Amino acid sequence: MTAYSSEMAEQSIISRYPVAAFFVIAYAFSWAIGGLLIADRQGVLSAPQALHYVSAFGPAVAALIVTAFIGGRAGLAELGRRVVRFDVGRRWWLIGVGTPLALALAAMIVYALSSGSLPDLALFGEVDYLGNIGPLAALGLWIVTYGFGEETGWRGFAFHRMESGGWVRAAVLIGLLWGLWHLPYFFYKANFMALGVGGFVAYLVSITMGSILLAWLYRSSGHSILMVALWHGLFDFVSASPVAEGTGSAVISGVVIMWVIAILRPTARRR
Repeated sequence: MTAYSSEMAEQSIISRYPVAAFFVIAYAFSWAIGGLLIADRQGVLSAPQALHYVSAFGPAVAALIVTAFIGGRAGLAELGRRVVRFDVGRRWWLIGVGTPLALALAAMIVYALSSGSLPDLALFGEVDYLGNIGPLAALGLWIVTYGFGEETGWRGFAFHRMESGGWVRAAVLIGLLWGLWHLPYFFYKANFMALGVGGFVAYLVSITMGSILLAWLYRSSGHSILMVALWHGLFDFVSASPVAEGTGSAVISGVVIMWVIAILRPTARRR
């Protein structure tokens, strides 16, 4: 088989199974980096731990590659328009940006009640593997990596193509695959390793709930990747900080679960 015919065969496979191709590429990119970090953890080789944040771009890279194959420049332009779609109305800006900030306030209140003092806002600048880079830099890091790096793929590509078969079903399936995508973390990242097998199952449940919430926000905001990327980045900024450790994290998770139940109730009643 010539190089040209091999390229044509690859294009045909990607064109026939774009969503499957997306997941394969997203996993391959992120797990390759995860493998390096696992090897570093085991002392097999030395790798910069900050690569952890580069692995977040796997879904975005996969979305761009598959979109370029099947849609060319027009497809990439359409994806780009959804990445920067800001004309979603005040309500969705309030939800997309305001609710994670409200969760931050809740975490600060829980911290104050449990410790007897208000949290130092500098704690929001604490980032694994990078130290304290300051709250603004940490916020930017979370939005760019686990915000746009993930949401351009999970919601902007995969869910966008799967929602026609039933948005809740698509959100749940993506949630499970999204959770499994994090599997390398359980072999090199201390807080994930501490969860154990039972914790991994609970993590799958919680991230699937998050997938439903983000799918709902994505649909409701007119398929704005910007909105879900901002929500995701802000949420991680809050939940991954020392301010939200322990009880604060449990409170935030409980609020999200109750919110998802409220979102699903109208759908359940119709069925």
